[in-house]
Amino acid sequence: MNEMTISFNGQNYTAKYNEQTGYYEVNINALETGGIYTADIEFTDLLGQSYKDTQVIQVFAKEKIKIETNKVFMWIFDYKDFAVKDIVEIADYEINIDEETNANSTIKLLKKTTAKARDIVAMKKNNSVVYWGIVDNIQNEDGKRLYEYTLKYITNMFDEKVALARNVTEIEERTYVIKSALDATKVLDVMGQSTENEGNVQIWGNNDTVAQKFNVIKQSDGTYKIQNTNSEKYLTVQAGNYQNSTNIFQYSNLGNDQQKFEIIRASDGYFRIRCAGNSNYSIDVAGGNVAEGTNVQIYNNNTTLAQKWIFQKLEEEIIRNEGIEDFIAKAIEDNFVNSEDTLTNRQYLDIRVKTHTKLQTTVSNAEDNLYNLHTWMSNCTQLYNIKFTFYIENKKLVMEIENKSLDKELIDVNAQPISSYTEVFDTDIVSKVEVSTNTHTYYLYLLNDRTTTTDATNENRAEGRTERVFTANYEDAEQKALDQITANRYNHNITFKYFNRYIEVGTPIAIKTKESLIYDTYISAIKITQEKFVEYTCGNIRTKLIDKLKKERRNK
Repeated sequence: MNEMTISFNGQNYTAKYNEQTGYYEVNINALETGGIYTADIEFTDLLGQSYKDTQVIQVFAKEKIKIETNKVFMWIFDYKDFAVKDIVEIADYEINIDEETNANSTIKLLKKTTAKARDIVAMKKNNSVVYWGIVDNIQNEDGKRLYEYTLKYITNMFDEKVALARNVTEIEERTYVIKSALDATKVLDVMGQSTENEGNVQIWGNNDTVAQKFNVIKQSDGTYKIQNTNSEKYLTVQAGNYQNSTNIFQYSNLGNDQQKFEIIRASDGYFRIRCAGNSNYSIDVAGGNVAEGTNVQIYNNNTTLAQKWIFQKLEEEIIRNEGIEDFIAKAIEDNFVNSEDTLTNRQYLDIRVKTHTKLQTTVSNAEDNLYNLHTWMSNCTQLYNIKFTFYIENKKLVMEIENKSLDKELIDVNAQPISSYTEVFDTDIVSKVEVSTNTHTYYLYLLNDRTTTTDATNENRAEGRTERVFTANYEDAEQKALDQITANRYNHNITFKYFNRYIEVGTPIAIKTKESLIYDTYISAIKITQEKFVEYTCGNIRTKLIDKLKKERRNK
C-alpha cells in the first residue's frame, strides 16, 4: 500500500490516508518555541517508487490568557502639548493601516469631543494600541448627534516639505557645497571632476556632482583644510605664492600652509576663507565674475562679495556616513521638534534610532532643495524595510526608527480560519535597469534566482522590462539600480480575512493557496472593523515570485 513518512524535529511519523478528505493526515508534536520549521516527507507508491519533499510548518507560541472584548476606545491627544483631551468608546469604525496608498480611516462617534484637526489619536482594543493616527477632519451633518472623524496614519504629521540642504552659521567638520555670495546658484567646482594634482578649481552652476562637494577638516592649530570628496585632494595656493590673482587648484596632502585656511564668519553672515600662510589674502572669485568657468584665486582682503562664501551642509551625507535612519531622525528633529519656530515645535516627540543603515543613495523626491518628508519615509519603508513604531513613555510620544525584518508567517488558506480569499497575478517586472550619470552609464540585470548581475550575457537573466533612471553621481548608480529592482511589485493582488488575528504591517508571509501553491509576499495593508475578522492585503510584492515567471516560461 502507499506509505508516507514524515520526519520532524528528529522524530519519524507515519501519515494515514483519509478516504473522505483524500489527504494523508498525521499528528506531530510541536516544539515549545514558536517559529517556522521544516518537515521532510517521503512517499512510496504501490509500485515502490519513492518521492521526497520538504514542507514548511509554522509553530505558534503559546499566548497568555487574556480577556477579550469587542470594545474599542479612542484616546485623543492635543497636537501641541500631547495632553489627553478625551477618551471615548467607539462602535462604528473602519481602521485602515496602509502607508502605501495612505488610505484614510473613518470613526463615527455619538459624542462631541474637543478634538480638532492635527490632534493625535490612539485606538485601543483589548488594551492594546492597534492604530496611531492624526485627525484630518471632523464632520457633523445638520446638527445630528453623529460625528464622523477622518483619520490619517500618524506619520502624516510629517507631511510637509522640508529643506534637503541648509546654510550654516557655524563651521563643523562635515561635507559642504560652498556657494558664492555673489550668486548662490554658483559654487566651488573642480573642473571636469578631475582627480589629478593641479586640477583647476573654478566657479560653476550648482549641479550636485562630486566635483562640488568638499570636506572641511579642522586642524590642531584651529585652521581648516578643504578636501574635494571625489579626488580626496585639497584646495591649494599655487606654489605658495601669496600675491593677487594666484590660482587655487587641488593637490595631494602637502602638510604645509599652502593647504590651510581660516574660515571666518563676517558680520553679514557670510564666510571669508582666509589664507593661513598669509592672512592678508583670501579666496576670491576672479574679477568678481560668476560666469561658469571663472577661476578661483587669492586676492588682498576686501569687503566685496567676491571674497564671501556660503557653506551649505548636505544632509544626504548622513545617509552614507551614519545611516538612513539617522537622516530621517535629524529631519524630524530639525523641522518638527527643535526648529527655530518654537511655536510649532512638538517637544513631546522623543525620536530614537535603533539601527544605522548606510546607503549610497539620495532623496529621490527632492525638487529645488525641498522634499516631502512623509513621502520619503514611505519610500524608505518600501525600499529599505525602515519601520516606525510609536508608543508612550514618561508622558512623551516615542518614535522608534529601525531597519526591521519581521519573522515570516505561514498562512494556509485551507487550514487556518481564512475567508474572502482572492488573488490576481500580474508579472510585469523590471529585469534591467539603465542608470545614466554625468560621467558613465551603469547597467544592472535581474537573475532568475532573484540576485543581480552586471553581466548582460548571463544565461540566467530574468525576462521583464527595462527601467531607465538618472543620478548625477556614478557612485550612487548601483544603489539607484538596486532600488528599482527591489521595488518590483505586483499590484495589490492578494486579500484575505483572518479570524480574530492581528498581523503587523510589513510582516513577510508565505501564503499557501487552495491549489497548494506557496507564494512569498508580505502584509501591505490592514483593515479593522467591528467584525471579528481582520482584512489583510498583500501587495507591492518585491521580487520574490520569480519562480512564477520561470514556471510560466516553462509552460509556454
